[in-house]
Amino acid sequence: MASDGEGLLLYSAGFSPFSRRVWMALIEKGVKFEIYEMDIAENQENHTEWYLRNVHPRGRIPVLRHHDMLIRESITILEYLENRFPEAPRLYPQEDTSEYKSVKTILSLIDDQVPDPAIVTFGVARFPEFAENPKISLDKLAVRLEDRRTKDISSLNKHAEEHEDLRAGCESKIAYLQDILKAATDKQTFQQALDKYGWMFSEVEQMLARNTDSIWLCGDQYTVADICMTCLITHLVGLGLHSRYVGGDERPLLSKYYERAIQRDSYVASFKKGGANVFKKK
Repeated sequence: MASDGEGLLLYSAGFSPFSRRVWMALIEKGVKFEIYEMDIAENQENHTEWYLRNVHPRGRIPVLRHHDMLIRESITILEYLENRFPEAPRLYPQEDTSEYKSVKTILSLIDDQVPDPAIVTFGVARFPEFAENPKISLDKLAVRLEDRRTKDISSLNKHAEEHEDLRAGCESKIAYLQDILKAATDKQTFQQALDKYGWMFSEVEQMLARNTDSIWLCGDQYTVADICMTCLITHLVGLGLHSRYVGGDERPLLSKYYERAIQRDSYVASFKKGGANVFKKK
């Protein structure tokens, strides 16, 4: 186990694929850490004054605190962990290798070339006929969608009006939420988002077909590309989109890859809230 893990605290939200990718990486690295499980469904804890002022000015999750340092955005956190704990199992290949280029390609596919997962999340809540056997309650998700329209934006507007130092971050988050809600509640835009994910997974299927001798996406080394891909697929499976992306005959290699990936110890442990002391605000 790496020796300098004390002082690591992850602000996380259970259903967020971005939070889970960091959680898995921390487990893979073997460092000691704690999880602060945010209540974003009932109490919009990420939009409270204390979080906006002390953790993230736009109320985004995840955030990693290492002693007095705050590292925001999941990819930045993953890179920080790799650089800060290089003696632990590495999750990035060497930079001058084809495997490293493949990792970067896959991360770009996931984070830059498909719509925000929130559009799919709330789109399924608005149009549940697209879901098949979801693992979460779409009724509760629909309530959360309405809360986004009302409670979240109202709370952020209030903070922006009352606190000059929070205004820019709150206004940025309000604009983001409005864009997500507009896209998620327009059926054509939502369908286009679903199709774009289908395109992305077909690209990954082709990559796997060119690399059939390897265990993982980018070779025999388990990398952040595997973590991020597994967390994304799991999120979509939870929404009831399993048959659309990995459950049918269209992408057999991706389906087999996913079944292999969810057997990984870090994946199993993260769903059992393992690897860390998990607590909530009293």
